[in-house]
Amino acid sequence: MNRYATQLISRGAINKIGNMLYDYGNSVWLASMGTIGQTVLGIYQISELVTSILVNPFGGVISDRFSRRKILMATDLVCGILCMGISFIRNDSWMIGALIFANIVQAIAFAFSRPANKAIITEVVEKDELVLYNSRLELILQVVSVSSPVLSFIVLQFASLHVTLLLDALTFFIAFALVALLPKEEPKVQEQKSFTGKDIFADIKDGLHYIRHQKEIFFLLLVASSVNFFFAAFEFLLPFSNKLYGVDGAYATILTMGAIGSIIGALIANKFKSSMNTLLFLIILTGVGVFMMGLPLPNFLTFSGNLVCELFMTIFNIHFFTQVQTKVDGEYLGRVLSTIYTLAIVFMPIAKGLMTFLPSVHLASFLIIGLGVVLLSLISMLYILSLIHISEPTRPY
Repeated sequence: MNRYATQLISRGAINKIGNMLYDYGNSVWLASMGTIGQTVLGIYQISELVTSILVNPFGGVISDRFSRRKILMATDLVCGILCMGISFIRNDSWMIGALIFANIVQAIAFAFSRPANKAIITEVVEKDELVLYNSRLELILQVVSVSSPVLSFIVLQFASLHVTLLLDALTFFIAFALVALLPKEEPKVQEQKSFTGKDIFADIKDGLHYIRHQKEIFFLLLVASSVNFFFAAFEFLLPFSNKLYGVDGAYATILTMGAIGSIIGALIANKFKSSMNTLLFLIILTGVGVFMMGLPLPNFLTFSGNLVCELFMTIFNIHFFTQVQTKVDGEYLGRVLSTIYTLAIVFMPIAKGLMTFLPSVHLASFLIIGLGVVLLSLISMLYILSLIHISEPTRPY
């Protein structure tokens, strides 16, 4: 791979550090407020999801029409300035409002940067190296993830949420510099001189029509969208791990176990085929991992459920996004990616809302979530097998 691919991998690693510091610090700080914190944390997470659902389709259109490099630079700069600004707030009530506002702004920024980031990869990486690039990127991201929970835990223990926000701002500024050093000429992206609201909706419609006819990708996307309803509830529960298991540092340990699982997944991803049945089986195994976390096992085995979950989720994501990057035409890639991000989270706010208004959280919730993932994936696999059976010609006797 060339040096530009290395720069993009470095940017991903820097942003991963910042995002984990931001999410861990904010989530733990809000969860520490008890019942009020549970409600606020739900609002905090739902605001991000709803904003993403509404803005994602526009992010894909902008990514296909304008310079992806400039989009990444602009979003990194905005997020960096925002995090630095709210780090100076000292009043708790104001901080709660600022964090929710910042989450909404970052969700808007990420709606533009996510498809631009995935799409720009195809401009600097050869098609036959995409699996290698995605595997290496995921490996680096998860190596970072192993240390980030520990770093986040230390920062909160010996510093404060404000320091966490300042460090997050610094990561955005470094990411901005890395993107600024990418080639200025992007032959696959043509800047538009005139661009109206009508053009935006026409482009969104074209993108939806295109992805609808990519049958395998579209079906996997529908499955992922349904399964993510349960993973949204799983994500909501994790910041309460210290309370649920009665162990200080349980949340950081679970995140670290998940990162280790992702590292293993990135290392062995090329050993798996990209067939539909294989990808659905990988999702089933992620549900098994979540189910393990609700069983009355020793803490090490219980926490390792997240290792199992993230291991197979990583393999699924690597193969799924590689298929998208290789099969989708470059002129539609931003819109297809934004559609993927939108449909993948469309049911998540419902799950977050349900978890927010539950009277309390319980370990048994992990059992329900894991079982839901497994059952949905099994139904999808049986549906695919039935289609294959129907399509087979009848043998003459």
